[in-house]
Amino acid sequence: MNKALEWSQEIQNEISMWRRELHKIPELGLNLPQTTAFITAKLDEWGVNYTVCKNCTGVVALLGKAGGKCIALRADMDALPIKEETGVEYASTNENMHACGHDAHAAMLLGVAKVLKDHEDQLNGYVKLFFQPGEEGPGGAPVMIEEGCMENPHVDAIYAIHVTEVEEGMKPGDIRLMYGDVSAADDQFDLYVKGRGGHGAAPHMCVDPVVVGSTIIQTFQTIVSREISPLEPCVITVATLQAGRGAENIISDTCYMRGTVRNKNMKNREYVLRRMEEVVKGICMAMRADYDFKLDYGYLPVVNEEKMTDALIASASKVLGEDGVHVWGTQQMGGEDAGFYYQLVPGCFFNLCCQTAHSDGKIYPGHNSKFMIDDSLLYRGTAVFVQGAIDYLNN
Repeated sequence: MNKALEWSQEIQNEISMWRRELHKIPELGLNLPQTTAFITAKLDEWGVNYTVCKNCTGVVALLGKAGGKCIALRADMDALPIKEETGVEYASTNENMHACGHDAHAAMLLGVAKVLKDHEDQLNGYVKLFFQPGEEGPGGAPVMIEEGCMENPHVDAIYAIHVTEVEEGMKPGDIRLMYGDVSAADDQFDLYVKGRGGHGAAPHMCVDPVVVGSTIIQTFQTIVSREISPLEPCVITVATLQAGRGAENIISDTCYMRGTVRNKNMKNREYVLRRMEEVVKGICMAMRADYDFKLDYGYLPVVNEEKMTDALIASASKVLGEDGVHVWGTQQMGGEDAGFYYQLVPGCFFNLCCQTAHSDGKIYPGHNSKFMIDDSLLYRGTAVFVQGAIDYLNN
């Protein structure tokens, strides 16, 4: 058996237990005191050196020795504001939920810390472990970078992991990865359309912000369908739309919408965001409304560098066999703040296929209150991390 797999399998039950303990205490954003306390307690127990960031509760652990390169391994650890409906005995103890697998990512990286500390003599350089908050917002990666996580020692490359579904032709516990763009630029917008309210029976005496807002929404979609090449992925989604207070005969003064914009091409990103503001301005002017439009430039794309992807395929194949590693080509439009790391150094972002069915027999996607994973498979992600780090430092 491969050594990295053997070492990781020896602590399989511990990794699963850590994930379940983290699952009980989901926390949001940049400040995760309970989560960070759990992680640092384990690092203290094993004698792993670490620092906790000042402007967030991110943890940077350091293993290995000077004289070689330095590779970072990253796991996010924040949760979502979702009320859990899984019914498992280790369910969330608060109103939040680990509905995207970040508890699993943190547990796998704890496994890496324990394994590599036990075999630190095999590291021909440094391994940094990033336990990162805020991936679901507002973004922990740029905060940690600003505090110096990529320096002292300088990081030369990075790997990161995310759990995912088991696709056709794949087995539970397999690894999935792709070359090039893994995620899209993820930007947000807020728009207040300001009309003039009044009686629903006398619309001519009003400026109806709902009609103005609906016209803007429809026109946003023509930017995607008529101004961007159909060969270039682009998404504009209005996720929140609010007006009025439930009355049937009152035209509201304002209409509010909030949404997300996703692009893979950075020139398209600039163009789409500019055109959205032009559309808002033009329609509001034409329909006698005012507006307040705010763009929030969010996450950068994660781009898997070719040589690092080749290297991870080779390392993962040593651990799982060639049939356990799948190169995937389907475009994904999700956002990932790991992109801020990948703009600085080459890396590879990969997936562990371990989602499983809820008790009702259905497999629910991430960000769903019934999202489930099979945590007995997490040791496989730990093993790929370990082998990938050792191979990178040795080559």
